[in-house]
Amino acid sequence: MVTCPYCGEDVEIYVEPDVRGTFVQDCEVCCNPWRIQLRVVGGERELQVSRADGSE
Repeated sequence: MVTCPYCGEDVEIYVEPDVRGTFVQDCEVCCNPWRIQLRVVGGERELQVSRADGSE
């Protein structure tokens, strides 16, 4: 679950286990673009979600 930085809704997303790095995905609720950064720290995956509309 992640929280949309635009509308504030909690949205469940699935990220393939082998995915790393940064990618863009639209919110399923408000359709605004997210920048998702995925990294592995100590064997655990960490997701960071931010706006991807140039206002960040």
